[in-house]
Amino acid sequence: MALPGFIRNFIAAGAIAANRLVSVSAANDFEVNQANGATAVFAGVTEQGTDNNNRVDVVMTQIAPVEFGGDLVAGMWVVADADGKAVEFDPANFVGASEVHVAGWVMEDGDAGTIGDIFLNPHLVANIPAA
Repeated sequence: MALPGFIRNFIAAGAIAANRLVSVSAANDFEVNQANGATAVFAGVTEQGTDNNNRVDVVMTQIAPVEFGGDLVAGMWVVADADGKAVEFDPANFVGASEVHVAGWVMEDGDAGTIGDIFLNPHLVANIPAA
């Protein structure tokens, strides 16, 4: 069961699926996009989706249910994949990146397709050096 904290309503820049990570839109104030990677600042997670250009509630703090894009283990840090699903943040996949936006950490184990809770803790990892 999700125990969401602060929930804010945003304009959806496009269609957004339920239980997906969303990122802050650079185009307009109070607008979000379905996240498509770890290159933009995360706004939070949707619990309900929306059709193109409608409004969407976004859980911005504490705990939120998100769809896993791969097999995850409790305690793993996550970023968004191309579909806004949570996948493991592995620094080896971002060698040389100047900015990687991490969404939070997984609170439970689950396979790809699982709707599982994550603790939202958005932060920036900068300048990942070569191994």
